[in-house]
Parts: sequence; C-alpha cells; structure tokens
Amino acid sequence: MPGENGWNEWSRFVLKELERLNRCYESVDKKLDKMNEQLVLMRVKTAGIGAAVSLIVTIVTILIATAIKGS
Repeated sequence: MPGENGWNEWSRFVLKELERLNRCYESVDKKLDKMNEQLVLMRVKTAGIGAAVSLIVTIVTILIATAIKGS
C-alpha cells in the first residue's frame, strides 16, 4: 500500500527529528548547568570581596578613631 509506505517514511523522519531535538535540548541543558555553576562561584567570590572590603574599612575606621582620640 502506497499510503503506508509514505507514513513509514514520515514516522521515521519525525522520530529522527525528535531525537535530534532531544540531543539539542540535552546540550543546552548541560550548558545552562555549567553557567549556573559559574554564577554561583561569582556570587561567592563577590561576597568574599565584599566581606574583605568591609573588614578593611572597619579596621581603617578604628585606627583613625583611635588616632584622633589619642591626640
């Protein structure tokens, strides 16, 4: 039957296309996971830098206040 042969071809095409799209989705998903990991690392680094700057400002402020009070 010609109709069935056409459907068999079409179903194989659709299946291959779905498999291709699934591979693309998996690739994008892996890249997104990697980007999320990098974002977390950037947030941790930023928090660390903020804490260090805050500590330095506090120490400098205490030193200046001690110097002014001692004068």
